[in-house]
Parts: sequence; structure tokens; C-alpha cells
Amino acid sequence: MEEFLRASKQALEGLENFRKIKVVMGNESCDLDSAVCALVHGFWHFNKLKKEHVDDVAVIPLLNVTKRMFKIKTEVVYVMKENNIPLELLTFRDEIDLRELSERQMLELSLVDHHTLTDYDVSLAGSVVEVIDHRPQDTNWPWTGRDINLEKVGSCATLVARNILDKNPRLVDQQISSLLKGPILIDTSNFSESVARATQLDIQVMQELEKISTNTEPDGGSSTGCGDSSGKSTPLDTQTNRNKIYSAILNAKTDISCLSPEDLILKDLKFVNGIPIPGLPILVEEFLNLNAALEALNSFTRERESQHQHRLMVILGMNLKGQVVKRDLGVFSFLPNDLENKIVKALESVDSGLDLSPSLSTLKENWSLKLYKQGNVRATRKQILPIIQSASAGC
Repeated sequence: MEEFLRASKQALEGLENFRKIKVVMGNESCDLDSAVCALVHGFWHFNKLKKEHVDDVAVIPLLNVTKRMFKIKTEVVYVMKENNIPLELLTFRDEIDLRELSERQMLELSLVDHHTLTDYDVSLAGSVVEVIDHRPQDTNWPWTGRDINLEKVGSCATLVARNILDKNPRLVDQQISSLLKGPILIDTSNFSESVARATQLDIQVMQELEKISTNTEPDGGSSTGCGDSSGKSTPLDTQTNRNKIYSAILNAKTDISCLSPEDLILKDLKFVNGIPIPGLPILVEEFLNLNAALEALNSFTRERESQHQHRLMVILGMNLKGQVVKRDLGVFSFLPNDLENKIVKALESVDSGLDLSPSLSTLKENWSLKLYKQGNVRATRKQILPIIQSASAGC
């Protein structure tokens, strides 16, 4: 992996020396699944081209966030460090001009962990050659004629892992295995039955990755053996190891001690039809109790309004600590705002399947805030985004 990352950084300094630049890009939230998939799938492409003796194509795994913002992706930073990935070898969005490469017809873009392009990136559509995602198909983005792998599984890392295990399993050493296991455990809530997000493929891939991990695992500071002296692991060993990995990443993800409310809004931010939808590592209720949280909501929304974009945001909160997953949802909006009414109606609808119950409603002179407890904790942002998308279509 380090050889690949060093090669990608060297290529970045001389892109004009290559015929094509193959960029593997995660989504704009740069969450753990997205970041790991960009690195590992890029690693697979790098080795494939190397095996074919192709030396005029550079492969660059792109973390779709600015270098300055990377620090707020606390769980991504943690996993990279734990798996001995030199942070200085990572490539960020503000370090490469994708539009220029696309205009020069040098760009071959692989999308991982998303299959829709933001308004900012829509001009890159003609350069997309490959898509790997675990979200439901967006009919507005069929990607006809591209190499498509869309499958509803718990984690996109499962699909990336399956590809490399099927086509070049020798590449999956302990480091690659450990990288891939992290997002699978996080996205399936450690294979929680109550959350019910894991599919049979997630389970099968995880078991294959665990067979490869015969040595120590990153576990947040302590080392643990995986298996007995014969090299075989028992179910108890396996679950203990999963618990340690999951807890360590979760602790890093929910560590907000060095983050401001503004950082938390940006930490896991996605957009639908121009509407910002931040995913918080804490409940929205807890976020609102932070010092200057309301000021941060006002400031962020005001900035969007000044750019002639929507005057509201939908905030998703989650608490994974303890035995029971909790979720809540907030809608912050400047008034008057007809779009807010449409979105709130769609989210409150029985058909949404969210099972929302109002817990707070604040109305000020120029803004409103509605907070809901989410009864259906199995519904993640993947299920909520299409609801907001449909309600805001044409607005």
C-alpha cells in the first residue's frame, strides 16, 4: 500500500507525464467507508496496471475533502494511523484539478461509495468509467455503458473487498484486511441484529478477511491475539476482536472534544438537491446543548442563503454507545420557507417509515427548529435521502 501511495503522490507532481489519470474518488462526506474504498480500490487498480506493464496511466486515490478539513474526520484519521498509512501520502480534493483533467480528456474517474454527482462535480460525468456503491439506484444516474457495481449491502467496503478477493486475493495482506474490516463493522453496527443492516455478503466477506488476519489487530491501544496456537480462531476470539476494533473506531468517531459545532456540521455532510444533510456522531438533542450550536446552524444556513441556495438543513443524529442505537432528526430553516413544510410533511408521513415523534419545536422571528426522535433506528441516511430528494424535486 505504501508503495502505491508514494507512486500516486509522485504522479501528482507530474500529471502531464501520463496519458491517463485514473482517479478513485469517494463521496463528499469522506466517511470511513468512502476513504477506505478509495484507497483499497485504487491499490487494486495500481497493481492491475503494474501486472499488465502499463506505465503511462497514474492511479490516484482521492479523499473527497480538502486537506484542511481532513482533521475533523476523526475516525478516518484514527484508522489510517492504526494501519500505518502515512497521512502525508494521502491526496485530497484541493490537491488536484479534476475539471482540467476532464476537459483535457485525461481523466478516468471511478466513483466509490456513491453514484450521484454533486452540482459542483456534474461536469465530470463524461469522465466516469466505473461506479461501485451500496446505495439504492438513483434513476437519474443510470451510468449506461460504464462498469457498474451497485448492490445493496451494509458497506461499500464489502463490494471492494469482494472484487479484490475474487480477482487478486494475494493483494489482501493483514494491512488491507484490517483497513476493510473497519468500515464493514461500523456500517453494520458490528453486525447488530437490532440494526439489521448486514447482508449475507457482508458476513461472508468479513469472515474471509478475518481468515487473513492471523496476527495482531488495531484495537485502540492494546494488542490481542486472534486465534489459538494452531492458527484457528474461535467464535469467541472473533467476536472479542470485532468488539475491540468496533469500539476503538467508534470512540474515535464520537470524540468531539476538539471539534466545534461548525466542525460537527461539516464532519459528515452530504447534499440532496442542494439541501445540506449533516450526519452527527451524537444526537441532535446533544448537539443543541453545545455552546454556540444554534449560532453555528444560523451561520451555516446564512452562508448557503448568500450563495442563493436553500435556506434550510436536515440534521441527522445518532448515538451508538451502549447496547441500544438511538437516532433523532432535526429540521432547521429560515422563515418563511415553503420547502421546509414539504420536507417536514414527507418525513412525518407514515409512508416514510421513520416513525418520528416530535420532541422540540422552536419558532423565532426569522427561523424555526423542529426536533424528532426517530423510532425506526434501522432507517439510516441512505433511506432518508430519497425522501428528501422526492420532497424537494423541482425546488
